[in-house]
Amino acid sequence: MTDTRQIFKSATSAPKAAIDVLTLVFAHELIVPSDTLYLVTPWVSNIVVFDNRLGEFEGLNPEWTHREIRLIDVLVAVASNDTRLILRVRPDRHNQPFHTRLMAALDDVGLRDRCSWSENIALHTKGLLTKHALLSGSMNFTERGVTLNDESLTVSFNAQLIAQAKVEFDIHGTR
Repeated sequence: MTDTRQIFKSATSAPKAAIDVLTLVFAHELIVPSDTLYLVTPWVSNIVVFDNRLGEFEGLNPEWTHREIRLIDVLVAVASNDTRLILRVRPDRHNQPFHTRLMAALDDVGLRDRCSWSENIALHTKGLLTKHALLSGSMNFTERGVTLNDESLTVSFNAQLIAQAKVEFDIHGTR
């Protein structure tokens, strides 16, 4: 079995593939927390990460009720595990509601200092990086990116690829 997988998805071909990968990576992150989680994406929205309407993910966070669990809820849960969040986006009006809601949610639990948000007009890279996984490709972390657009994604659990990506993600979007 390989430690890296390439996924091609569209609204009609493997439409749930992106959500399935996000669910996998974030579930792993909540069970085995990283020191740092990087989310690098030109555009970001409060997308659904876990469909918990039947209670399937209660074990990850007992406070989650039977509902869809969105990215802000997940990032707050990740930060609650003493993980530093580094988010890099474009300075675009689209991202402001997410930024405002994320910071308010982190403030509510006293974890705003666990999050670094930076903006770069030239940012085009897209990826999610933890100590254990790298998700990269063409997908923005938006509703259209996850559910509608044709996208190419690579998910890797290869330690060497993750280490190489960390070097880049440490400075990417800050130049």
